[in-house]
Amino acid sequence: MEWQRGRWNLYQSRRATYTGLTCHPCSAAMLLSTFLRPASALLLLSAVGCSFDLNERPNANNDATATTVPAATLQEVRWELVDLAGQPATAAEQTPYLVLQGGRARAEGRAGCNRFSGPYTLFTAGRLRLGPLVTTRSTCPDIQTEVSFLQALNQAQRYRISGNTLTLFTADTLGTPLARLKAVAE
Repeated sequence: MEWQRGRWNLYQSRRATYTGLTCHPCSAAMLLSTFLRPASALLLLSAVGCSFDLNERPNANNDATATTVPAATLQEVRWELVDLAGQPATAAEQTPYLVLQGGRARAEGRAGCNRFSGPYTLFTAGRLRLGPLVTTRSTCPDIQTEVSFLQALNQAQRYRISGNTLTLFTADTLGTPLARLKAVAE
């Protein structure tokens, strides 16, 4: 599956590999020879990642109450995944979540069993851009939820907050939402 900044390979053995903007060394020797010399700046900035996007179609219930709130409400909150593309998220090793760190303009979280991190930008009128994100590359039992969540983050261009629900969209907010997340206390 081709992504904006890399390539995922999914195998029948439930193993996945990602080639692209990643930074997850296997050993100190590999770190020195493969990652630190050619990409020391990237390594200092982040230790996990891949980049992704989202989309939503408001329904009759949330259309009247959905409003975009100030960026301060969006940031510094743990947003846990509820559904992807209108379908309930399947149980993962750990609940996928997203946190937008305001002071550092950094997105962090867990996609399932792998962690991710990278920059984000907030624009006016409920627009945002996540990435490029980098991820760790552990073998995960439920890789499909993880891949779908990361794809949704990579595609996210708009967001809407209604109550304690964050919905992510592509540029078209009339389509099926890419993902819906709920705010939880950390």
